[in-house]
Amino acid sequence: MIAQKFIDELIEQINFSPLLPNDNQMQNIYNFSLRKETNEHRSSIHYYSTLHNGTIRVKQFFYDWAFPFIYADTNLIEQGSPFKINNRVGFIGVDYKNNKALSYSVGFTTVEISVFDGDVTNEELIEYLSSLKIMNPDLSKKSFATVSYTARYNQGKWGEDEVSRVTWLNPEAIKSDNTFSEELLDYKLDSVGIGKETNEIQLLYRQRENLTDGCWISIAPQTLEQDLPKLKGRNIGTRQKWRFRLLKILYENREIEVYYGVQETKYPARWVWFSLEEKIIQCHIRSSVNETSSLVREILKNTIKWS
Repeated sequence: MIAQKFIDELIEQINFSPLLPNDNQMQNIYNFSLRKETNEHRSSIHYYSTLHNGTIRVKQFFYDWAFPFIYADTNLIEQGSPFKINNRVGFIGVDYKNNKALSYSVGFTTVEISVFDGDVTNEELIEYLSSLKIMNPDLSKKSFATVSYTARYNQGKWGEDEVSRVTWLNPEAIKSDNTFSEELLDYKLDSVGIGKETNEIQLLYRQRENLTDGCWISIAPQTLEQDLPKLKGRNIGTRQKWRFRLLKILYENREIEVYYGVQETKYPARWVWFSLEEKIIQCHIRSSVNETSSLVREILKNTIKWS
C-alpha cells in the first residue's frame, strides 16, 4: 500500500497531476518508482499493476516537447482505435515494444499503459483507466508557460526543436497591443512562444472545459520551413493515417494554397499549413470528441489577419 504521506510528497516533486489507483486497486500495484524533476531531467512515475487477465505497466509524465498538447497517441507505432473517457480522446494500439498499449491524457498528464504480461482486453484497460483518481487537478488549470519543464528550463528533449526554440510566456506578459485573439471558439489562449533568434510566434490554445484538447499555431519565417507532406489523397502516413486536401482561399485578390490534413479516425486530429507574406503558418489540432472543422475555419480567418 502507498501511504497518503507519500502521495502528498510525490505531488510536490512532479509537474503534472498523477492519476492513481483507488484504495482497493492500490494493493495490486508493485515496483512503484518516481523520477523527481531536477534541472537536468523531467519528472515521471512508473508502476506495475495486476489485473484479472494479466499485468500492465503504467507510465505518467508531462508530454511537453514536440507540439505541446497535440498528440493523443504518444506511445503507439501505428494508428490505434480511439476511445473516450470524460470527453477526452485516447487511443489503443501497439507500442514500440510490440505490446498492446494505450495513451490517454488529462490536462498536463499523459498516461501510457502497456500490457506487460497476459492477455488484457481493451475493455479491461479502459475500465482500469476510468477508475484512476486524479490527484492535484488544479495544476492543470495553470498555463503551459508556468508548468512545462521545457518552457521553464528552455530545454527540448532532443536539443533544438519547435518548442525550445522559443521563450514561453503567459499571455498577460505580452504587450497589450498584440493582435492575437484571447479565444478561438471554445479554446482559450494559454501560452505564447516568442522566437529566441528569429521572428517566430507560437500560440498554444486549450479547450476551456476539459483543459486537454489543444491547438498549436506557429507563425514563422520561411527559413524555418520543414519537409512537410504537401500531398493530396487518403491514408497518407505510417504512424498515423491522414487524408490531405489542397484548399485554395481567395484573400485580397490573391489565392492562398492551404494544405489541410484530417486524421483518418473517428475523432481526428487536424493539420493546416500555408505560406503568406514570406511566413510559414502551420497549425495542429488535437483529437477531440468535439467537431473541430469549425476551429480550422476560425484559425484560417485569424492567422491570415495576424500575418
